[in-house]
Amino acid sequence: MGRRRDTTPFELTIDRLGRKGLGIGEHEGRTWGVRFAPPGAVLEVRPAGRRRKLRLGRRLRVVSAPPGAVEPRCGQFGRCGGCGLQELDLATQRVHKQTQVAGILAPLDGVAVHGITGAAAAYGYRNKVELTYGCKRYLDDQAFAAGDPFGGRFLGFHAPERFDRIVDTPRCELVSEGLNAVIGAARADLATSALEPWDARNHTGFWRHLVLRETVTGQRLVTVYTAPPPAGADAVVQAWADALPGVSGVVWMVNPGTSDAAVGTRRAVLRGQPWIEEQLGALRFRLSPTSFFQTNTQGAQVLYDQVAQAAGTGSRLLDLYCGTGTIALWLAGRFDDVVGIERNEEAVADARENAARNGVAGVRFLAGPVEDVAQGLAADVVVVDPPRAGLHPRAAKWLAGLESAERLVYVACQPRSLERDRAVLEAGGWRLTDLWTVDMFPQTGHTEAVARFVRGSA
Repeated sequence: MGRRRDTTPFELTIDRLGRKGLGIGEHEGRTWGVRFAPPGAVLEVRPAGRRRKLRLGRRLRVVSAPPGAVEPRCGQFGRCGGCGLQELDLATQRVHKQTQVAGILAPLDGVAVHGITGAAAAYGYRNKVELTYGCKRYLDDQAFAAGDPFGGRFLGFHAPERFDRIVDTPRCELVSEGLNAVIGAARADLATSALEPWDARNHTGFWRHLVLRETVTGQRLVTVYTAPPPAGADAVVQAWADALPGVSGVVWMVNPGTSDAAVGTRRAVLRGQPWIEEQLGALRFRLSPTSFFQTNTQGAQVLYDQVAQAAGTGSRLLDLYCGTGTIALWLAGRFDDVVGIERNEEAVADARENAARNGVAGVRFLAGPVEDVAQGLAADVVVVDPPRAGLHPRAAKWLAGLESAERLVYVACQPRSLERDRAVLEAGGWRLTDLWTVDMFPQTGHTEAVARFVRGSA
């Protein structure tokens, strides 16, 4: 018979941020990670399992509030899987985030570590949000004890570590009132819809994901993902789209698979146009439903100014993982020639359109995997903004040996991926000289890092 796990509560001082926004503390020689655990707080914690070398604890109550403590704004705090830092004011969040990034990338001997920056808004800053439909909702201890039903029709966000449980979400504090009005309308329609929400375990139902985008120009694009439609569904979905308030376009995508992801092929444009325009400084960008764009528009300007400072000027710039061309166009005036590479063909089409509509010459965009398309190209400056997983191994190896380049700027939405790729780059002769941290995601444990590498030794 197995040994019973000790679940005796204990007090834990949270001293730093860890992966995925976990609060980390030490107790009796062991390292513990706790969700919704702000650094500086003392919590009563119950053991709840382990993950590799990390022991997991469940927060029971706050014994002592942390410095910079504030009341969370969101009514779903503690249940939704995001926004775990709402109990800290923005300035305090950023201090802990910079400390976390510096710790991940240590040692930083000889590296200029610059102060953390970010846009002013702590809430309402997201220009994109993805919600999930479901037939099972997540209940916290209080709701469970009260006997609240967990089956029904729900729209919201995933509970931590639960692909099959939805935190029923009336509104999200990270998006505008305009997008919250769309969420409210979609929730009201779901309650009486002739079509069922998706069951993530049994792979039945119809409504799957709802992705909302908004720009500073006031345009809103809605993309709904469903299972393959049964007979009569077209009229239901069209009526649903027609009733959404204040939107510029509605796109219907169909996902025939079973994985819990907002992916699929386009079935119809139900309303308006299948793209919106974003304004970033003096530039305007067309954004299609699947095109990447930074989810914090004001924060993106702060981020790209740091990238420009790190990149400097030169003859040719290579912008790898270029998305809709935002960095390439932001830096175009600093270089004679700019080449952007992006796998997503829809994003490349947007990038070309964005260059044309902004009258930016000397910029080319190529479609295909970076690790394939970049082979044989030369540049004196390279900017990479890879996905969260970091550089493809072949792309990292190619960059490590790219001797024509003088500077390499790595934009990391996951600093641990930068940590891994840094080892490959330095083995190829690059040297990290500067590190900036940009807070693009207030209230969450995510932080953007910008690293400048140069060729040669100090």
